[in-house]
Amino acid sequence: MNHKLQILKPFLSFFILFIGIFPVFAQNDIQKSINNIEKNTIDGKFNDAEEELNILLKRNNDNQLNKVIIYINFVNLYANKDDYDNALKYANLAKEIADKTVDKLDDSYTSYAFAKLYLLNSMYDKTIYYSNNALKSLTNYPNENILRSKIYLLMSMTHSRTGVFSEEYNNYITKALFYARKSKSLLELLSAYSATTLMYYHKYQKSNNPKDLEKIFQNAEINLSYINENNIDIVPIKAASITYNNLASLINTYPYRNLDKNERYNLAEKYVKIALDYSSKINNPDLKSTCYSTYAEISENNGNNKQAEEYYLKAYEIVKSVRNLRDISTINTIVKLISNFYEKNNEPTKALKFNKESLIYTQKAYEKAYENKRNVLEAFYNFERKNEEIKQLKEKNQIFSKQRILYLSLIGISIIGIVLMVYMFIYKQKLNKQKTNLLEAEKQETALTLKLELEEKARLTAERKLLDIQQEQLQKKALATSLQLNHKNSFISELKEKIKDDQNFNINKVLKDERLTDNNFNGLQTIVQDIHPNFFKKMNEISKNKLSAQDLNYAAYIYLNMDNQQISNLLKVENKTVRMTKYRLKQKIGLSKDVDLQKFIQSLEL
Repeated sequence: MNHKLQILKPFLSFFILFIGIFPVFAQNDIQKSINNIEKNTIDGKFNDAEEELNILLKRNNDNQLNKVIIYINFVNLYANKDDYDNALKYANLAKEIADKTVDKLDDSYTSYAFAKLYLLNSMYDKTIYYSNNALKSLTNYPNENILRSKIYLLMSMTHSRTGVFSEEYNNYITKALFYARKSKSLLELLSAYSATTLMYYHKYQKSNNPKDLEKIFQNAEINLSYINENNIDIVPIKAASITYNNLASLINTYPYRNLDKNERYNLAEKYVKIALDYSSKINNPDLKSTCYSTYAEISENNGNNKQAEEYYLKAYEIVKSVRNLRDISTINTIVKLISNFYEKNNEPTKALKFNKESLIYTQKAYEKAYENKRNVLEAFYNFERKNEEIKQLKEKNQIFSKQRILYLSLIGISIIGIVLMVYMFIYKQKLNKQKTNLLEAEKQETALTLKLELEEKARLTAERKLLDIQQEQLQKKALATSLQLNHKNSFISELKEKIKDDQNFNINKVLKDERLTDNNFNGLQTIVQDIHPNFFKKMNEISKNKLSAQDLNYAAYIYLNMDNQQISNLLKVENKTVRMTKYRLKQKIGLSKDVDLQKFIQSLEL
């Protein structure tokens, strides 16, 4: 018996049906509803799950993160129904929300959904790409242990589906189990330990190391303990059935706990009956037929070929009776097992019959896989084309937005420029006005200063003129006094001569005449002071020769319109002396003979 085939197929079925259908973790406020939706999805109650999701969506319409989580559960629901158009539709709805929000957690959920869709359609490069994007978006969310565990499980399935063990495969499983333990989530722990069991199975196929076989049973038993320790109401029935069925297949195939063959048979039979009991509670032909085929293998391994044939055929009848069988691989596996069974029991006709049927189902499986692949690729192509169109529209909108911003900026700059120009113009006017006012003030100040300076200059000029006049008056007074003193000196000299010559000289008469002369000198002093202050200066300027004090006195008398007799009486000289003095004055001034001295002096412009 090909034990590797017997154990591999149930394990692969188990892993796809159990791990693959687990939705993503939800937040606490909707956790109870999501748990029930998960359970219904796993157990194949798709209508109930869809109805609950629609109700939940209405309640959380304003919570963007919850909407993303609900959309991802829609993706999971439709993916399990092989409805990839709707699965992509809800993945895209989740992405639209994630693209608009700053919350990177939305991006992680969305990337996880796309990674899962690509995985289910064997597009492993895309699975790894989106898984890494999801992990990258979780950098700032250290407590998102469930989502991290699920992402690493998806990445591990890119290896488990090929059945080839590698260190990278082991690394993904180790991380998935680590975060599942941190999360303490029952469903995540069941998924992680199931994946770990499968990983050690693939490792054992490569190494044939008993320690790896021991690890297979160890992880399978841990998984079973979680099933038994929790209420079946919170554990998906399908998960419980698959767990018991696979452990029964393992015990039937490999040595277990030093049990002999009969003990292993009895324990395997016990577990497969429990698996059948669970499968009867849900309408899942694939699961029930898988359990019967496992039961048949156990019976065959124990030498009970009649019972084995009965269970093989029962498994065949169950899947054969399904009108629209979703998973052709299940009936194909059962047909191959039956063909091998008849071949080993020397019934070539029956073996050939089922072998031919196996070829038909293989062809159908290939065609369906091809059709699914084509539909998925077409859906992804349409989706990516739509995204590309959206991207191009966004880029165009960004360009238009940038252009609009540029135009608005230019308009704004122009307005600002105009405002600045107006402001500068007003400011310049204001500044010019201030400058004008300042210049006007400075001008007024300068004018005032100039006025003050002129007034000061005028004052100084007036003072100087006054001083000049005073000096002139003093000079005139000194001149008059000098004339009077000269006269006195002459008088005294004459008086001495007369007294000396004539002892009977009448001095009283002489003194009386002298007093009259003094009165004349007082009058002369007044006349001299009345002469224009510039007269003597003017006389000196026009004269060609230097004038004596006597010349200036005669000029003054002439200016005052005094005739020769008046001058003679004033100076006590003869008229002849006056005429001779005037003649000499005319010569000193430089006047010609025909010019009248008196008219010339009186016509001077002072």
